[in-house]
Amino acid sequence: MSSRQLSVKGRSRTAVALAARAPSRWLGELLPGEPEPGRLLRFALVNACTVTALLLGASAILLATNGELRWASLCLLGCFTLDGIDGALARRFAVTSPFGAQMDSLADLCGFGLATPLLAYHWLSGAAPLYVVAAACAGLAVCAMIRLARFNVLPKDGRYFTGLPAAMPAVILAVTIQLGIEPTAGHVGLTGALAVLMVTTLPYSKFGPLVALPRWVWPLPLAALMAGPRIGFGLAAATYLSSGPALGLVRRVRRPAPAVVTESLPGPPDAAQTAPSGLVGSASTRHIRIAIVGAGFAGLGMAMRLTQMGIDDFLVLERADDVGGTWRDNVYPGAASDVPSNLYSYSFAPDPDWTSTFPSQPEIQRYLRRCANDFGLEAKLRFRHELMSAEWQDEANRWCIDTSQGKITADVLIVATGPLSRPATPRIPGLDEFAGTTFHTATWDPTFDLSGKRVAVIGTGASAVQFIPEIQPAVSQLYVFQRTPPWVIPRWNRKKTGLEKKLYRKFPQTQRIARTAVYLWRESFILGLRFDQHMLRPAEWLGRRHLHRQVSDPELRAALTPDHRFGCKRVVLSSTFYPAVTRANTELVRSAIQQLRRNSIVTVDGTERVVDTIIFGTGFEPANMPIARRLRGRDGRLLADAWRQGAQAYLGTAITGYPNLFMLLGPNTVSGQNSSLLTMEAQVDYAINAVRFMEQVGVAVVEVRPEAQASFVSEVQSKMTGTVWASGCRSWYLDDNGRNTTLWPSMTRSFRQRTRRFDHENYVLQSYPSP
Repeated sequence: MSSRQLSVKGRSRTAVALAARAPSRWLGELLPGEPEPGRLLRFALVNACTVTALLLGASAILLATNGELRWASLCLLGCFTLDGIDGALARRFAVTSPFGAQMDSLADLCGFGLATPLLAYHWLSGAAPLYVVAAACAGLAVCAMIRLARFNVLPKDGRYFTGLPAAMPAVILAVTIQLGIEPTAGHVGLTGALAVLMVTTLPYSKFGPLVALPRWVWPLPLAALMAGPRIGFGLAAATYLSSGPALGLVRRVRRPAPAVVTESLPGPPDAAQTAPSGLVGSASTRHIRIAIVGAGFAGLGMAMRLTQMGIDDFLVLERADDVGGTWRDNVYPGAASDVPSNLYSYSFAPDPDWTSTFPSQPEIQRYLRRCANDFGLEAKLRFRHELMSAEWQDEANRWCIDTSQGKITADVLIVATGPLSRPATPRIPGLDEFAGTTFHTATWDPTFDLSGKRVAVIGTGASAVQFIPEIQPAVSQLYVFQRTPPWVIPRWNRKKTGLEKKLYRKFPQTQRIARTAVYLWRESFILGLRFDQHMLRPAEWLGRRHLHRQVSDPELRAALTPDHRFGCKRVVLSSTFYPAVTRANTELVRSAIQQLRRNSIVTVDGTERVVDTIIFGTGFEPANMPIARRLRGRDGRLLADAWRQGAQAYLGTAITGYPNLFMLLGPNTVSGQNSSLLTMEAQVDYAINAVRFMEQVGVAVVEVRPEAQASFVSEVQSKMTGTVWASGCRSWYLDDNGRNTTLWPSMTRSFRQRTRRFDHENYVLQSYPSP
């Protein structure tokens, strides 16, 4: 259906309607759900703690400038304590404070921008023993890392990255003391300046809003600072602390009305008219608000977050008869995650009972089942509902979804099928004539007995490296056909102790700290992968050292030595692959396969090897998602046709021409150095914010603007230039055109910043007409 721009009268009517519902909308953003008296009381309690902490922090600043160090320290302690209470209550009551971001900024400014110079002053004046000052510095650094755990591992709504830079001044001061350097006033000034710089300037996402304040705000505190330093410092601090709520108010007042509206749109469907959940699959078509396709990590994560936000008009459509996605399907021996268990889990659903450092496939599957049960998703899951096709209907502004159990319509479609759903099987001449058994690791049959068989494994990727050591002792002969040797580094896996699990259960914050440590360790790889490949040399040395220690045969070692840069292809973690390849019943074959015969494999060097079973460990095709051949957008255009030149999506989530569709782990969202669950959770929150925006403003349709998508894709491909992923090797990250449409070429934090709010200005909005 055609659309037209809003008339002046229409804009005025929309503005009046938005203003009338503004108070309840703002409260709804801060306090999701019904504003019952009990919930309002808890909301007031959280905000009382926040405001009191703000007052104590401001008092600490003013007292410190006046030389009242003892009282400043007490106020500082109270500020930290109430900040912790505020955060704990907010998470327990599921409410947020409009001063939350400023509370975090104040705690950083007081705790690290103020406390570190005070400690330096005590060090200079000799007012406290050096070991006390050094211990206090260590405590500040730990506090900074705890805050880093809170803001960079747990879900956040517009909060700021401050933990790592804020920790540095205290660390520098502690090291200076330990080195026995003679203190001077210059040390104190340098430490203080560094502390303030680290807290205010380097976290640019926090400094930017201050610069964006109206120009008339800054002359007042600056003039007061020249006339009276103490008063001026207090005014500057007050301006800093009030900037967040003020800017939030300005953004809400200036929020533009929807730009486009369609004619004669039906109103939102009445929930009372929808069929009961038990009727899904009946002959009648049921309408729901949100349809989620896929019950793997992404689909379940979306369902769990919707449940947490009080949104229950959704269904999860799953083609199989169980949750888990790729962790349900990949049951080959040795299947496990290459990401440590503390990080390979939902940030909002940690599991203290992981049995080992790296979780195995059965354990991950149990974790996902437990999450679905704990969040009460049984009534929302529809198993054996394979999506056959989904088409956008312009007239009704909804998706018509054809499943194997019937039709469903939905206002919003969430595609959570993931990038690892299409196995990559090479085309080998003679494959149809082979008389033995062939299968891919994604279709492994646990009942199939490999004992005594002559087995050929094609591929040495992540899955092959995991199952080869498991099957090698059982088979009579194992041929490993290798095209390109991977980088293999040790897999430091260990069983977790009972004490460790008990500690995680009793003090959940300790597990968050452990999660943060893993996050930072893996995130640091981006420095070499993207910015300076020379920084990858220690990792390459580790890989070569690992190979040299486990493979003594020089010829075999040379065959297993990678010929590409570390990280260009997927890096593999294993401590058992190299020993398995060196066994007497195993042969590493480097010659390419020429053809298959009835009972053998012939390579290009003319050698024929008799085999009974062929296992394809050739991975998946993330650049060619099969779901693209089942989605039709405006004018019935197939997504596979739109992606013929390469997969594209704005923020890897929204696609031009496919309204009200959000794709999780879409193009350029997989992390090349860290857990992809981090970017996936950011997409989940982005999609939920979009749904809430639609409900609050009365928007029926959101569709990303073509120019916004084109700009994002161009930016991503520009950042990909010069990275290790573009250093010349052929990997599954690349599509048929040689473009990397799989990985996010930067830190996961930057992706979470880009998706922390729904940027409706980059979308074309269509609203319901006035009654």
